[in-house]
Amino acid sequence: MTKLTEKVYKVYITYYTDGSYYIGFTGKYGAALASYFGSNTIRDKLVSHKEIVWTSKSKATAKLFELLLQLSRLDSSWCVNSMLNVRVRKEHMKDLPKFKLTFEDNKFNKNEK
Repeated sequence: MTKLTEKVYKVYITYYTDGSYYIGFTGKYGAALASYFGSNTIRDKLVSHKEIVWTSKSKATAKLFELLLQLSRLDSSWCVNSMLNVRVRKEHMKDLPKFKLTFEDNKFNKNEK
């Protein structure tokens, strides 16, 4: 009987030589991870490198962190993501680092006392 390796999910950024980048998520490892640069449709850019910025044993938590990272860079012209992953259960947020989102237009911010 072989011991199963515990799955680890990764959030990564693929950097291109022109300075643009793609934020993605994968469960790949080893050689498959090394050669995987995302499901994005960028085909005419040269890849500079890939950086793993977050790992989690929870697929949902990794997907949520991918979304938060994408949202934090939504207004960047360097980020080439055109699709965001948003289908995640709220309970999976408990393992993420604490964060606070603030909208520029204050009417969207929750004012707690």
